[in-house]
Amino acid sequence: EYQMSAKWLELLKQIAPNVTRVAVMGGNFAGFDGASQLKAIQDVAPSFGVEASPIEVGDAGQIERGISAFAQGANDGLIVTENVATFYYHRLIVTLAARLKMTLPVSPLAAVEAPARTKA
Repeated sequence: EYQMSAKWLELLKQIAPNVTRVAVMGGNFAGFDGASQLKAIQDVAPSFGVEASPIEVGDAGQIERGISAFAQGANDGLIVTENVATFYYHRLIVTLAARLKMTLPVSPLAAVEAPARTKA
């Protein structure tokens, strides 16, 4: 249900009412699932007085660049959509959001341990 994605924005505003900008992090906004999650959030964003911008997750470097470029201050938040890429990099995402003082409602996937990367 893609409308659950919009609930993340509602939760974010309850946690941090002063948030005015939110980055929506996901694995593939060109695909149907990612586009539907992003659209659900962007559709309700104006009713919460929030501007929602996508950040695509491809690799660790892309995550760091995307979050760092977006974060500007205390009124920034981050919504992490649930997909394989955000699950795999959830520790990095949470660490960067904390370092940059972004408000982040934690996804249920963050409670699950991601598999360790192994070298071939």
